[in-house]
Amino acid sequence: MRKIYFFLIISVILVVTFIAFAFFFFEKEKHRSFLYIIKIADKNSGYTEIDRYKTEDKIIYKSTSFRPKELDAKIIHEKSVFDRKGFKLKKFDKECKNFGVITEVIHIKNNNDKTLDFLAEAGSKFAYLSDMVHAKDISVFDGESIVNYIPFVDRYNFSMGGAQSFNAVYHFPGLLPPARGKIIFTSIRDEYIDALGKKTKTECLVVRAKGIPEAYIWVSKKDRSIVQLEIKSKSLLIKKAAFPPDIAIHDYKEKNKSYDSHNIIFPSEDIALAGTISIPQKGGKLPAVLLVPGEGPYDRENAGLFRDISHELAQGGYITLRFDKRGIGESQGDNTAVSLSTEIRDIESALWFLLNHERIDKDKLFVVAHASACSYLPQLDFSKFPAKGLVMLGLTKPSPLLDFECAYVLNKIKAITEIEEKYPETLELLKTQTFGLIKNTEKEYAFVGGRRVFLKRMHELSRLKPLESFEKLNIALIALYDKKDAFGSPAYIKSVRKALKETEATQFSVMNFRGVGHFFGEIVDEKNMIKHYKMNKEVPETITNWLNERCAGDLCPETLPVDNS
Repeated sequence: MRKIYFFLIISVILVVTFIAFAFFFFEKEKHRSFLYIIKIADKNSGYTEIDRYKTEDKIIYKSTSFRPKELDAKIIHEKSVFDRKGFKLKKFDKECKNFGVITEVIHIKNNNDKTLDFLAEAGSKFAYLSDMVHAKDISVFDGESIVNYIPFVDRYNFSMGGAQSFNAVYHFPGLLPPARGKIIFTSIRDEYIDALGKKTKTECLVVRAKGIPEAYIWVSKKDRSIVQLEIKSKSLLIKKAAFPPDIAIHDYKEKNKSYDSHNIIFPSEDIALAGTISIPQKGGKLPAVLLVPGEGPYDRENAGLFRDISHELAQGGYITLRFDKRGIGESQGDNTAVSLSTEIRDIESALWFLLNHERIDKDKLFVVAHASACSYLPQLDFSKFPAKGLVMLGLTKPSPLLDFECAYVLNKIKAITEIEEKYPETLELLKTQTFGLIKNTEKEYAFVGGRRVFLKRMHELSRLKPLESFEKLNIALIALYDKKDAFGSPAYIKSVRKALKETEATQFSVMNFRGVGHFFGEIVDEKNMIKHYKMNKEVPETITNWLNERCAGDLCPETLPVDNS
């Protein structure tokens, strides 16, 4: 009898163990997690956490990438949803964050009639395109995002091997529409590589497509997970890891200061804006400079440009104020719903703060602006603000969507056209639909593809006539630019110069700096430091000399150097 009980107990234990093992196995199959370290030029740059879920009817790929060294997108969330039957893409979402706020989103929806709907939002602008016809069994692809490779690997037939072609839709940063094309995965060899502290047998695949850098991925022979991704042309290596890397990142700070810096807040309409004021260590009232950033997901330091300018000016005896734009950094508000008129009022609020500061010489107030903000300055009512001069850096053309005259956009379109020959037609459709939405309503918001988008800023930009404002400007001005600035438009700068000549009251000069780019310097990428631009030393010297001349006394327009190149 004891033997019967013994075998019965053993049988129960075995059954329970089998059920638990089966449950664990199937749950593991339903949900798998992966962690990858991102290296650029053999330096730890960040990491990506990926989850793959399988339900009865869906396969879901989710990822969160942490890139603490980058200038703009510090955290990136991506999500792809596929119909498990037939592996059909249902939707794709991407969200970029910087300074704790959402700066860019992309939504792609696959309709039942083999068309895509596309919606992108960058700051308080948007781009929309519906009914974009695509090929069967399409997947979203971004060559530098490892989670985008996994659905293709899951569909790759390793038993067949060789070259296998897949339909892909390529998405791009900003407001440009996606492109449709083919991508080819080719198995080239078996190889043992180091992964998670041990030798792992993998199958190496080369990934090729028109218009994108060649990539190599190593897929585990055991569980078909991606072990490693490498894009040699970009010095990019993404490798599976057990733990996130320890990336001790710190911001760049100037040393040997002869001034004091304080974090401040000041009111602007219904919110508070945050900034930094730097005051030289000397007595008496001092001249002051307000630094105004342009478009882009940057805080008061403006990718390093404003930090360097503020340092040099404060060293030279100027009080400086740089601030986080509404909804960025420590400033309150929603950066996805900032109108042009609100941005101008925020600039005015910063000027009022300086004018009311006890250390400011009110007769020596200046404004330094960057990029698109240069074109907004003439909208200010300078009868209220006794500004003595304006400095414009990297002047760019304000546009309700994109500046299609600037080299960056033109080169991007040219590269994308290599992927899809008919891409210019896609772009024209996007323009038509996007501007159609703006023209057909005067409301601040509209529902597009089931999502609420902000319209007011694009309304205002579509009506903005900056050249007319420049013609009416009655204040001393200097514009510094680089002819080969990829974000600038030589034709627009020429038009601004012509507009300024129309008014005899404006003293202006235009100076070309060669090889300094949009941020007037070179990007610095040191091991444990956030990437930033280090400004060319001639730029702050030029700004300081011009401000000093303005403080010493007015110069006649004919005595100012004008670059007519």
